[in-house]
Amino acid sequence: MKHLNLSQTDGLARLTFDRQESSANIFDTETLEELLAVVTQIREDVSITSLLICSAKSNIFVAGADIKSLASATPGELATLIDLGHQVFQILEDLTIPTVACIHGACLGGGYELALACDWRIASDAAATKIGLPETQLGIIPAWGGSTRLPKLIGLTQALPLILSGKVLSAASAQRKGLVDQVAPKEHIDQLAQKFLAKEPRKLSSHLLLHSKASTYIIEARARKELIKLTRGLYPAPLKAIEVICKSVHTPAHISFRNERDAVIELTSQPETARLINLFSMREKAKKLGIPDIKPNEIKHPVVIGSGTMGAGIAYWLSSHHYPVLLKDVNDQALAKGMKSISKTYQTAVNRHIMSQAEASNCYDRIHASAETLPLLNHDLIIEAAVENIEVKKQIFADLSPRCSEDCILATNTSALPIHELADVVTNPSRIVGLHFFNPVHRMPLVEIVRAPSTSPQTLATAISFVQGIGKIPVVVKDSPGFLVNRILVPYLLEACNIFASGIDPFEIDEAMLEFGMPMGPLRLLDEIGLDVASHVAGTLTAAFSDRMSMPPLMDKMIEAGYLGRKTGKGFYLYNGHKAEPNTDLLQMRSSRDSSAQKIAEQLTRLMTEEAAHCLDEEIAESAESIDFAMVMGTGYAPFRGGPLRHADATEMMRPRFYPATKHKVTTS
Repeated sequence: MKHLNLSQTDGLARLTFDRQESSANIFDTETLEELLAVVTQIREDVSITSLLICSAKSNIFVAGADIKSLASATPGELATLIDLGHQVFQILEDLTIPTVACIHGACLGGGYELALACDWRIASDAAATKIGLPETQLGIIPAWGGSTRLPKLIGLTQALPLILSGKVLSAASAQRKGLVDQVAPKEHIDQLAQKFLAKEPRKLSSHLLLHSKASTYIIEARARKELIKLTRGLYPAPLKAIEVICKSVHTPAHISFRNERDAVIELTSQPETARLINLFSMREKAKKLGIPDIKPNEIKHPVVIGSGTMGAGIAYWLSSHHYPVLLKDVNDQALAKGMKSISKTYQTAVNRHIMSQAEASNCYDRIHASAETLPLLNHDLIIEAAVENIEVKKQIFADLSPRCSEDCILATNTSALPIHELADVVTNPSRIVGLHFFNPVHRMPLVEIVRAPSTSPQTLATAISFVQGIGKIPVVVKDSPGFLVNRILVPYLLEACNIFASGIDPFEIDEAMLEFGMPMGPLRLLDEIGLDVASHVAGTLTAAFSDRMSMPPLMDKMIEAGYLGRKTGKGFYLYNGHKAEPNTDLLQMRSSRDSSAQKIAEQLTRLMTEEAAHCLDEEIAESAESIDFAMVMGTGYAPFRGGPLRHADATEMMRPRFYPATKHKVTTS
């Protein structure tokens, strides 16, 4: 067999997944057919008295289905593949011998559905162990028994939120929620498995009251209402998942399996699913991004300059990923404020069960804060996150250059300023690069890696590898004002301000974009960013692209009046805790008119598409796909729409089309 190994000792069968010529275990037709042969053999072999399932991969149990096969399959091929999975996993579940899944590494989608067909599930406590059913993130639902078996294991009210959100859990969180039975260090899993194999086959709870028809009706209605409130009904997969899952608790398994299959076939015919699967493929591609024939250097001792919002956020993220971090600032007061912010973020992580208190304390202790002038010769990466002022940054880099080694990478977190100007003040400018993290750092997955003209392939390769190593998604962009994401986003924000100034209610503007699928309305986003910060970034762009961008007069007036957004308690909205109400004091600064939500959304999205098209023309990123991917990952641009260029193609907003990416001249409407 190519992908499975079966061994037997004293009645114990050990089934090991080890996909050839691949670092990952995934399910495709060939693997499922092998598994069918193996479980059939086990069923018929009376000498086998117990079964243990594990993986030979270093950090993957089974990562799920082959997404490429899924995306390219015809409805008939998809039905055959799903039916094959159901057949295999049902044979596994029906075995009369005890079965244990020993999970170490990623156990996702079909991988966890395999584990669900076992009697018991034990998992390693390693950071690499991630467990869940993320199918709704791809626009489909768990269809190899996950939508049927998980509710029967942990109950409808526990299973629904996990499947609808597509949330991936750590081993400890998975145990708390009942997805696995026990967690232990990797080296103890085998011994622990023996204890579970000595148990009788598992008997599931009936959940009689919870799964009564009356209870199910109430649970389904409530889940649907909450989901529509959260997603505005824009995502078909979670709605279909509610239907299938709630039926599953009253339906024979074979009927529920058929419902799973039919749901996936229906969902894969929809364009939203194709776009979500494409984004997933782009994310996987970004994880493997590199520079051909260049081996990246290993980063061991990073420095962060500046302990403000971004510097503190970066220091938190690096320390949480086991890096010792030197955090520098001009004085102890600034550092104390930054360390307090980091401590608060760690406490939030503990409260949300992302990590234990002991883990948070250990990570926090990896940060060494200092306002002193220290030698930096042993540090291999310095990330500057000081104020957005090019002259200040030049002074910082000119000071750093002689105090660190010649090959120490000098990175800036600037969101818009020209990086090539920093190369002029350092020795060996080939080590200059931009690492633009997004705020808040612990939530936003994207990092723009900005390639200056002087940036060497070695520096670029090392920066990419470093970003991947800290669990972020790299997108390489050219050094240009605003780079990629902010350049596309800023015209959208400025135009929202102009629309507000023309007399449209702020709730109407924000509601129009929420209905479009954005995670936050543009005016609310400006308030969260801070109008002074947004104005500073916008100033760089309006100066560079004055032919099509200008600063709204209202924004300057608001800044002068102290309406800076949430941080001052007033911006486009007035803030009282989590409550936001329109700032009526702004009425005198604007006129009054009406406009439809559709027209507002079209006007704002058109500006993003036009600027994205300019970026494509100027080769700011390598392709239309890269631009769309960066906008989804960096701004939350409605994922089911695929990004501004994909959306333009779908709605024929602009010509010519952007997919496949070809060189063209921008045509604006």
